Amino acid sequence: MAPSRYLPFLLHLVLFTSLILAPAYLWGQEVEEIDWKYEIDLLGKELAEKHPDLFLKTDADVFYSEFAQIASAAPELSLFQVSIRLQQVIARMGDAHTGINYHFNIDSGFILPIKCYWFDDGIYILETPVEFEQILGKKLVAINATPIEEVIDSLATLIVDDNHSLVKYHVPRIVIWAQLLEYFGFADHQELTLTVADQQGNLQKQPISLPMADGNVVTLQTKSIPVGWQEPKAYFRHRYFPENKLYYIQYNRCWSREVEEEFGSGASALFIPSFKEFEKEVFKELKKVQVDRLVFDMRFNSGGNAAQGTKFIQKLCKTKLKGEGKYYVVVGRKTFSSAIINTVDFIKSTEVVLVGEETGGRPNHFGEVKRFVLPESRLIVNHSTKYFTLLKEDMPTITPDLMAPMTFDLYLKGIDPALEAIKKHSSK
Repeated sequence: MAPSRYLPFLLHLVLFTSLILAPAYLWGQEVEEIDWKYEIDLLGKELAEKHPDLFLKTDADVFYSEFAQIASAAPELSLFQVSIRLQQVIARMGDAHTGINYHFNIDSGFILPIKCYWFDDGIYILETPVEFEQILGKKLVAINATPIEEVIDSLATLIVDDNHSLVKYHVPRIVIWAQLLEYFGFADHQELTLTVADQQGNLQKQPISLPMADGNVVTLQTKSIPVGWQEPKAYFRHRYFPENKLYYIQYNRCWSREVEEEFGSGASALFIPSFKEFEKEVFKELKKVQVDRLVFDMRFNSGGNAAQGTKFIQKLCKTKLKGEGKYYVVVGRKTFSSAIINTVDFIKSTEVVLVGEETGGRPNHFGEVKRFVLPESRLIVNHSTKYFTLLKEDMPTITPDLMAPMTFDLYLKGIDPALEAIKKHSSK
């Protein structure tokens, strides 16, 4: 038996452990009561003061009235529920860079270890735990008998409705969060059932018990991997296709060792590739090879720091290429923030053909994000500090000249529709 002097310590340890291990649907039943009226009033005040134009797209009275309603209801809600309601209000303000980091209140045991992607013909499952391998490569059609379209409509209330591309990017990421599904009434904290369909339309139901423990996962095997999808974690890469005289540059992150050293903490700089070295390699090779098509792929780039990309693009567009030297920029639903700035850099620097899908980011947008933390709830809030006007016309998205969405069948065959569209366009 433990000595009596250790009893307070053990009691605190048990309490701490129970809070850490508690199911996420119980989180928010705080030991100390939060003064939600003060907390939410402060949130509104801080956003109005720190944001460059919080009420550009909506009415201030409506905003404060909805915040007041949440403050009144908050004592009966969990921290997670409050954070979701606040995010729904902020999302309607129309700034995709500003919001509540409600995902920090998601318990890992309630995140399904399933990877989905929204193809042009639906949401398909690309990765699952070994025990659910039978649903791999199947189309998600319902959750607990609720059609996936209805689930999407609810999840979309957490996302700024600038354009459908932004919804297509975020929904596959959050549709596997069981806590979120429970909040909207599509699941509970013990079990949910996924209904999937194969390519012939045959339906199959897969029950999943919650919470889930970590385990081995299996990934969908394809004939080959489409070019643009081959190295999604690479910051940047380049490749020459001699048979098509096509020089391919993929720019997945507006970040590098140099940017990390200047604007980041610097601690991880050695683990990040150097953009200066990459740039040298690119221009060295461009002097050697015939280039009829130069492709700059930003369809998986969600931003970072635009400056290095701007300088690189300007230099690239001034470089005399051997061959026809036509420029193509690939964009998509994940093209956002600094990647949007770099897309416009191309538009302003040279004659360019845009290929892919509509962008998730809009050309004129808020950005340069900072954070603050609410004192009692410890909710983390992102907010923009600047408005970027890149084009005269205020468009909700950048629409490609050549639409080239990825279908599930093309993905299985290893065909990149963007590159295929570029090859056909160039040959005309």
